[in-house]
Amino acid sequence: MLGSLGRSAGRLLRAGSGATGLRHAGGGVHIQPRYRQFPELTRAQVIRSELLSGFMWFWIFWHFWHSSDAVLGHFPYPDPSAWTDEELGIPPDDAE
Repeated sequence: MLGSLGRSAGRLLRAGSGATGLRHAGGGVHIQPRYRQFPELTRAQVIRSELLSGFMWFWIFWHFWHSSDAVLGHFPYPDPSAWTDEELGIPPDDAE
């Protein structure tokens, strides 16, 4: 166990000293790039995505309808017409 740990540490130290490693990527590009083209979706992928997004919106609207206090707050909204000019920071009309 200590021997394998020592070998691993040695490899890490050698790699950190600027030595380049061997890459096993093969030759050439594996997937040809398709510039500005949409991916080709299968019918099953389209149906799954529609079902998932439909369930997502159902979940959002259901919880908004049944527990809207989580979004709108737990307290009644104050009536803005009851606020005075002083509370709103509006100076009196006769002030210059």
